[in-house]
Amino acid sequence: MPDDPSDPDSAIWVLDNGESMDVEGFKRLWSVATSEKSARAGAPRPQIGKFGIGKLATYLLAHQLTYVCRASDGVIRVVSMDYRWIGNGEPNALHIDPVPLPVREVSEQDLRDVIAKIHSGSDIWSEIQALGSPPNWRSSDEYGGQEISPPAPQGTWTLAIMTSLKEEGRRIKSGILKRMLRTSLPLGSTFSIHFNGTQLESSKIEIEKMDSWTLGPDFPIKRISPDRRNEEKGKDLELMLSDDGYPHLVIPELGVATGSFTLYKDPISQGKSNILESSNGFFVNILGRVINPDDPYFGLSNLNHAAWARFRAAVRIDGLNDSVSINREGLLEGRSLDIVRGLLKAMFNHARSTYDAASKANWPDAGDILTEAWGTVPFEPLKSAIEKGISSGELPSFVTKLDDEPTKAQRVSWDEVASHSDIVRDVKFMPRGADGPVVEYDLESREVIVNESHPFVREYGDSHELKLLLRDQAMADLLTSAHMTQLGVDQGTTQQVELYRDQLLRLLARLRRRTGFQIAELLDQAASHKNDKALEVILGDALEALGFIVERLGGSGNPEGVAVAPLSPRRTSQKASYSFTYDAKSSSKKKVKTGNVSTDGLVRHREDHKADHTLVVGPGFEDGALQKECKTQSITPMTAADLGRLVIATTQRGQLDLEKLRGVFKLYDPDKVAEFINHFLADSATAPSLSYAEIFDALEEIGFDSPDMLTSPVIAKTIRDRSGSEFPTKVDVARVLQGMHILTPHLIRVQNDNVFLGARPDKFREALLAQVAQLPKKLPDPCCQLVGLPWRQKGGSEPCTPWRALHNLKPGITRNHDASEQFGRLGVERVVHT
Repeated sequence: MPDDPSDPDSAIWVLDNGESMDVEGFKRLWSVATSEKSARAGAPRPQIGKFGIGKLATYLLAHQLTYVCRASDGVIRVVSMDYRWIGNGEPNALHIDPVPLPVREVSEQDLRDVIAKIHSGSDIWSEIQALGSPPNWRSSDEYGGQEISPPAPQGTWTLAIMTSLKEEGRRIKSGILKRMLRTSLPLGSTFSIHFNGTQLESSKIEIEKMDSWTLGPDFPIKRISPDRRNEEKGKDLELMLSDDGYPHLVIPELGVATGSFTLYKDPISQGKSNILESSNGFFVNILGRVINPDDPYFGLSNLNHAAWARFRAAVRIDGLNDSVSINREGLLEGRSLDIVRGLLKAMFNHARSTYDAASKANWPDAGDILTEAWGTVPFEPLKSAIEKGISSGELPSFVTKLDDEPTKAQRVSWDEVASHSDIVRDVKFMPRGADGPVVEYDLESREVIVNESHPFVREYGDSHELKLLLRDQAMADLLTSAHMTQLGVDQGTTQQVELYRDQLLRLLARLRRRTGFQIAELLDQAASHKNDKALEVILGDALEALGFIVERLGGSGNPEGVAVAPLSPRRTSQKASYSFTYDAKSSSKKKVKTGNVSTDGLVRHREDHKADHTLVVGPGFEDGALQKECKTQSITPMTAADLGRLVIATTQRGQLDLEKLRGVFKLYDPDKVAEFINHFLADSATAPSLSYAEIFDALEEIGFDSPDMLTSPVIAKTIRDRSGSEFPTKVDVARVLQGMHILTPHLIRVQNDNVFLGARPDKFREALLAQVAQLPKKLPDPCCQLVGLPWRQKGGSEPCTPWRALHNLKPGITRNHDASEQFGRLGVERVVHT
């Protein structure tokens, strides 16, 4: 890296001593979206890159990219690319001609002369000359035994030079890049990186050791039991410990063994370095070669994960050479392998006992618990996870993200942590969005935040005592996630566990919630109740079912709540979302009197909460003065039945168009509101529709037969493949699935493209049919939607019968849901309206 990347003449260059490329290699190099790395025979290490992404990343950093390669034939070849050549520099070109890339062959002197003209060219030439020396293997000492020379240099190398740096290239910070490279290096690797002349060590080498043991006189294990897989139980083997010139032990039947095993305080199994090579586990060396690079467990199983993530054993046993298989890529099963596995298991068990004893000592005793508060909680996992995230630049998933990597404020705050009691200053309830996690750790304020907008917290946080319980559960969840990180569980797995736990909490919250049909029925019942409280509760549920984000308020001087339509602006200058205050007015007389609406108070509510509109819901409204007052004060009156119709329509078609629905707030007469809803629902019914039957058919074809997570794009593609049309898109599928969620909130949840299903398709279908049976008789029935036909209405519920020619059912069915139950049992796919 240049000292000053902003210098117009600066260059970034990378030199490696890999196998390099000839002309055919250059052709493969510039083949985008393909890779032949995995097909190479005898590759010295696992494949890292694919699809040419690393090469294309240079496009972000520089205009010019030059490769200088010395392949196995000894020829030095040069190829240059200037990204400004593409499309002749026209960014909006409709046609792009191929760009020829000439390959030049040069002599060493020619190369030296050209490199000398590049910024820091003398450093490049010195490094090329240094490639002729044997590499420095950092891992040679940990195995002990007779020193083995590394392989001789092959004389091949590749030099990549980026010049004419772009803004992104000029902004690269050497310190951050160096830290990322160190994080990517595993322990004990023969893969080394030199950064600006300094050989980098893995960041894991700085992890403090809990204990370490050498195979020699002080070795804590005296006897071993072979891991008997190929024989009956036999006698234990006694080890001979010696320091005759060098520390070692002698294993009966195998001979000398050297090396060590170490237990670290923190996991060494995490991070990007594990993609290249494992740092934890067993590493068995025979005659200078590690023979199990792809199996750090060495064939053993049921190893404790907590200690395993901190454990590294590097042993050399040349006596195993006779057991190496013919292709030298594995070991032959037998007595020798059983003995070695017995030794390795004994080493791990000793390390695990040490770890368990130390872990037990970290928990507070009774006296600490009685005299302290949060200070007694074992925050070591949280502390360890945060420190690792700050050093690697990748914070754990449970930390509130302010940027792609830790901000300056977050780092400064963490630097002020003096003891474990400083890690958590407070635990607070704060709104973090309905889709946010239950708990997060705010690194800047060092506070644990319980998300009071989360459905589980909202459903179970009704009292002070319940909030205390939620606080303690959230703290336990946070520390469990931190402990998983400390155990060495990778970030992806940790996030999957957190997502699963979050879905369970949302499911438990929904078990207490009402379905769409129940909401419609309860709206009608509560509106005629003499107490406004019942209507207030179900009104909030109904608005949430329609897709609004609802903040429930209530109490003196407040509306029942504030609802927000979560719409994205079509242009940056537009505000698409809107909000409204809502109030409930019930009446046992079926009609709310004008005086009871209290329009002046509703206006104050709207102004106090800076809302755009006002909605008041009741069983019906008196004619006359109400309409005038509502128009004067811009208040929209809606009957509970009309709101229920919108909820029912949502169960059929998914979330309705909330932007178009905003038009209802321009109306101030309940009759005109009802007319608007009629037209609104009719218009939405004309759009291409997707039936529940098509969804179920797709689930069965995909092979979904138990609770699982699918994606809406996969379901949409399956339906398109079956029908041969371009409909539906993933958005269409997600919309219908959202409607299913309103019918059966305990069985399905949609989050972005992810669809969480809690039952088999047949059980799912039965649950939907059971919900149809609960539909209030005064509302339209969508039963035919379940079997694939749009429903129609003629002044009320319309009787429909199954296709009699197919199943010869008797006529006389008077309610749609009766037919629906039979359809579900018989699998009827078509209905005829009468």
